[in-house]
Amino acid sequence: MTTQEILLFFSANKDSIVTIAALGALMMTAITATLSLFGTIAAKKIDERIKRQESIRILLENSMISVGENMHEILSSADILVKKFKLKTHKNNLTLETSIANYKNKIDNNKKHLIKSKTVYRYKLYGLEDGLSIIARSADWVKGLRDNVLLAEKILKEADKIRLIIDKTIIKCYRKGDYPGKFVRLRISYHSWRIRRMWAVRKTKI
Repeated sequence: MTTQEILLFFSANKDSIVTIAALGALMMTAITATLSLFGTIAAKKIDERIKRQESIRILLENSMISVGENMHEILSSADILVKKFKLKTHKNNLTLETSIANYKNKIDNNKKHLIKSKTVYRYKLYGLEDGLSIIARSADWVKGLRDNVLLAEKILKEADKIRLIIDKTIIKCYRKGDYPGKFVRLRISYHSWRIRRMWAVRKTKI
């Protein structure tokens, strides 16, 4: 095709060519706008995720050490209390009873802190509050199990499993800036159920 033929072709079809060019421009504009929209949405989601991560980390920074300490202390006090339940002393020696009373008071103090943390975590880290609650209850129940040390030990064993799960989960949530997963909540619910069942069975035997 010669140059003259090409020019004649464009001259004869200039309206169609202009239309095609215009459609192409519109298409490119639409594609650019769509990509821009997706980019804006993606950027917004990233920004929201970063803000969520920061809020979770701030929450945990303000409470994770305290929660960890109170979980450990209340179960440690309950464990020592159970060991003291096994001791026998002369009826006129009040040292053991005084010590037992002191450890019961320690449990009560730690329980208050855990219940307070439970209220905060209920809305911020859903799923962990049940674990905090059952740990506090377990130690509280153990105070009345002087006549059933074996059951007290079993309850504390399950409660300590929950403590370990919560400890690891809080650290993981802090590092990732994310909420506890469903599997974690199921594990806590399972061990909580075991403790409640042990306590319920004990009550029916009384």
